[in-house]
Amino acid sequence: MKKILLVIVTLLLAVTLVGCGETANDIAPAITGITNNGFIDVKIGDETVDITGITAQDYAGNNVVVKVTGNFNLNAIGEYAIVLSATDVDGLRTSYDITLNVLALTCDEDPTQDICKTDVERAQELYEAEGIYNVDLDANGTPDWQEDTIELSIGFSYYGPVNEENAVWLNIVEFMAQYPNITVTRDALFSEGWENGDDGLLTLQETALNEGNLPEIFFNPKGAETYDKGMTLDLSPYINTDEEATFITPNALSGMMTYDNLEMWGIPWQGVGPLVAVNTGLLDTIGVTIPGYDWTYAEYEALRDEVGELTDAGSCIFPGVIDFSYFGANYFDSVPNGYRGYNTETQRFDFAQAVGYGAWLESVASEAKQGWHFWDLTESDRETVCPDISDSWTDGVRAVNTIYLWEFNTAISSMVDKNFEVDVYPYPVAPEGGQTATYTYHDYYSLSKVLEDDRVKAEAAFQLVKWLTYGEDGLESRWDMVYDADPVDFTDGTLYLMDYIQGWPITSNPAVMAMHPLVKGFATDSVLARYNFDAFQNEAFQYQMSNANPYPRQIPAFASVANDFEPWTMKDQMLEESLNFGDIAQGIQDTLNASIVEYLQNYNSVNQD
Repeated sequence: MKKILLVIVTLLLAVTLVGCGETANDIAPAITGITNNGFIDVKIGDETVDITGITAQDYAGNNVVVKVTGNFNLNAIGEYAIVLSATDVDGLRTSYDITLNVLALTCDEDPTQDICKTDVERAQELYEAEGIYNVDLDANGTPDWQEDTIELSIGFSYYGPVNEENAVWLNIVEFMAQYPNITVTRDALFSEGWENGDDGLLTLQETALNEGNLPEIFFNPKGAETYDKGMTLDLSPYINTDEEATFITPNALSGMMTYDNLEMWGIPWQGVGPLVAVNTGLLDTIGVTIPGYDWTYAEYEALRDEVGELTDAGSCIFPGVIDFSYFGANYFDSVPNGYRGYNTETQRFDFAQAVGYGAWLESVASEAKQGWHFWDLTESDRETVCPDISDSWTDGVRAVNTIYLWEFNTAISSMVDKNFEVDVYPYPVAPEGGQTATYTYHDYYSLSKVLEDDRVKAEAAFQLVKWLTYGEDGLESRWDMVYDADPVDFTDGTLYLMDYIQGWPITSNPAVMAMHPLVKGFATDSVLARYNFDAFQNEAFQYQMSNANPYPRQIPAFASVANDFEPWTMKDQMLEESLNFGDIAQGIQDTLNASIVEYLQNYNSVNQD
């Protein structure tokens, strides 16, 4: 019996041992820290695949090595199929299919990567390699334009021929002090006026080019013509490589491009667009609510209607009007640019279908019949309604007025000196379908095409133009002269404030805006405090002025044709002949476009194919 029991126990133990052996051989290692079909990220250039945190253990809890296999390249960005596996001492194996992501370094980790470079940095590399930008022939680390002896000539007539009294020239003197290796002279031929306006200047410039004495830098109001006559150096390499140029506003930049968008023909050195002025003292006196700076076009017209009721009642008080005539169809109907109804995309006049613009002109004509505009009154009516009044604005009986930056200080002073309270306003938010924007006349500097053969001198000339136009250092130098002068000189007529401020800059650079005299403001005890207006602190208004639609001087035929068209003539025709916009718009548009076609048919240029 004992033998039988011993046999049974032995058999049971054997079965138990066999069962234990079979269990150990069937359980493969367990991998933790990742799942099958998971992902592993590494950075390009890593020496190994980092599997820290991924482990494996056999059935008994013993650690098992995890291996990485597959075809991958840690020096090439991409996705690779790999296998993670673990095999225990009994040969049992577990494997996971994994995607290995080889990732690029971030720009913080490696800022030298091409993907991390800005457009300016790429342009710098390109044009430096081409010998245009940052020319350093002696390879001493200093651009040659900063150390070579360079002589530049400049031709401009603004602010008179006497250098010692000329605000532009005085700023050029500051440039020469900053860069003593550069000497600038002013070409006397272009320092005063000339016959036949801009066309006369173009003739002088063309003659000078042919004789080899066109100034390296010249004032250029005829951009399309000078470009097509081969006068202008392409400024794209210099603008594209300049960090500060990234702040030049889109509309200003578009005005710098040639009509074919192949080159940059010049840089605006001043913008003299219109401002809106409101006689807040008058509104307060007559009980009309003074609007906020965020006013809409509807609110603007509602204000005028309130004032107009007093005009209708025979009072010597007039609503005034914001002059939208040169805005063309842009403000009301979103025609691109819309300058005098011109469409800069189609390069044709395009306002016949601009119903919003037409309605505005019709309303102005209708108001004229009602006597809402002081200037539309006959002389006898003026004497009857407004005796001793020579100008409704300066005599304080007009609620709203448009003033231009070039006349800003005199227009404001004429009111302040009479103790009228006025304020400057942003343009009202445009009606639906229009674009809230202003427009401006830009005056440009161009560089002579001859400088293409001397890139060191060209870069020096560009730096001077940058100093005079949008550059932070040059604008600070220009505007410091306002604060260095006796402030009384700007109010007694000795100096003219806007000669020194020179309009509105084309840059949205916040550092520049903070220095602008009309933004920075004047001490409350200064006579110049009369020019402190809260609107100039409004960033949206600052941008509105910097990004104004430019007069498209770069487009052939526009200046010649547009100067024959005065939008107010449509209003006068409606007034005198009792016509509406639809009666006359199409005919005027067709005539203007026919003039453009005729002009272009006779347009000869060195840049035509």
